[in-house]
Amino acid sequence: RPKPRLVLMGEFSSGKSTLSNILLGGPTLPVQVTATRLPPVYVSYGEPAAHAIAHDGTRREVDLTDFAALTPDEVRSLHITMMSDTLELCDLVDMPGISDPNMPPDTWDEVVRPSDHVIWCTHATQAWRQSEAAMWDRMRDMTSGTNLLLVTQFDKLRTPRDRDRVLHRVAAETAGKFTAIYPVCLLDALSAGDDIDQWKASGAHGVMEHLIDILLTPPGAAIPVPAISAPTETAAIAQHASLPENVIEIPLPADTKAAHANTRVTPRRVQIKPGATVPPRPPRRTTRDVRASAQSPGAF
Repeated sequence: RPKPRLVLMGEFSSGKSTLSNILLGGPTLPVQVTATRLPPVYVSYGEPAAHAIAHDGTRREVDLTDFAALTPDEVRSLHITMMSDTLELCDLVDMPGISDPNMPPDTWDEVVRPSDHVIWCTHATQAWRQSEAAMWDRMRDMTSGTNLLLVTQFDKLRTPRDRDRVLHRVAAETAGKFTAIYPVCLLDALSAGDDIDQWKASGAHGVMEHLIDILLTPPGAAIPVPAISAPTETAAIAQHASLPENVIEIPLPADTKAAHANTRVTPRRVQIKPGATVPPRPPRRTTRDVRASAQSPGAF
């Protein structure tokens, strides 16, 4: 069957690029490119290469270090192929920030397909802005996939009361619009390396296990939805057990870092549960070991 697609969406600086790095085991684009305005970026499995599609449909090979002409004014989309375990299970689409005034409104309409799964990133300190709600209300009927909402940089909310308030508000305002909501600290996940405690505390562990279920479930079959996970950080937020369904709470370490200097991207391996049906691997790749379940920071 065709590989599923994950579409990463959200406002600028909401964590889409960090999430992409976690999923792919390294940066898709050079740092100087990610700092520019870019059109939609399609990432699939293959020998490393990059091509730009112009608005007239012409296709040309591009050097990602020469990014001056890779703006939406000149390029309709950017297509990158790279070697990644995750890309053997799915293709990835990294969308520009939804509030980019230079992006034609129909850009998003042309990208999302009915079978796509959308992962929407919203920044915890300004979670689920009116512009995000309006765009998702416009788009969510375009896809029948399993859509997840990530409340990113959750460590920026310093008190249990603030975290509780944000999660309850977001859950109420998005009721019925996402399969599950995950508070996450993506920078902690990115720098976790082999530290399983940091990986789990970041919230990425639950997200990746859910994604594996999504990607390996045949079309039309029911995808298991994680149960509510009660937090363990302090007794003061024990009332999170009363959160609406499918809001997944995470414990945060007491001394969560506010910033991560010299963050190193650690390649991660997709871990597939026993009995799952895996799409055929490209013939030039050798068979790799798979472990029982996503129990370590190497989930992706």
